[in-house]
Amino acid sequence: MLENFRVGQLWLSRETQTPALAQLKKLAAEKHVFVEHELRGQSFDWDGVNVEFLWPQIAPAEVAPAAKNNDSLVMRLKFGERSVMLPGDAEKQAEYAMLGEDDPEELHADVLKVGHHGSKNSTMPEFLERVGPRVAIISAGEGNPDGHPAAELLERLKERGVRVLRTDEEGEISVVTDGHGIWVRCFAGCAEKDNAGAQR
Repeated sequence: MLENFRVGQLWLSRETQTPALAQLKKLAAEKHVFVEHELRGQSFDWDGVNVEFLWPQIAPAEVAPAAKNNDSLVMRLKFGERSVMLPGDAEKQAEYAMLGEDDPEELHADVLKVGHHGSKNSTMPEFLERVGPRVAIISAGEGNPDGHPAAELLERLKERGVRVLRTDEEGEISVVTDGHGIWVRCFAGCAEKDNAGAQR
């Protein structure tokens, strides 16, 4: 991403002693990209969008020997009446911690980018109920070796009546909102169907 796109800031969660992170930070310095550590409770407004960081809770000064899924940045973006939840690779331990510590309204989102590529250990029933999304987007490669998304996860979403879109089936997926309506477009041809039934 840093080598192919113009990046203004690089947001990181917990510090780790991994060579990959060291290389990433070195590249960021070479390209004069500002590095910012984020954690739960921090927020800012960006061109009318409120960005809230819901996880991790551990301060970046506490260095871990290796990167873990549950150290992922979890954020919610709110614009007008609509919101989007981006949980990264966070799994059930982080989800349950957020359920116990965050205000219920802070977790609600109209659109959920499903955690950890649709792993069975993410988007647990209690977390899904609290978020209450209309649309769930799963980022997973076709034929990936981990078998994502998991059948258990898809069943949880189906039981709640959540509309599911998957990159392994629909290709690139984009979500557009004016703060009132939500429009979802897919590379592999869901645009007409979604625009005809735009959610308001």
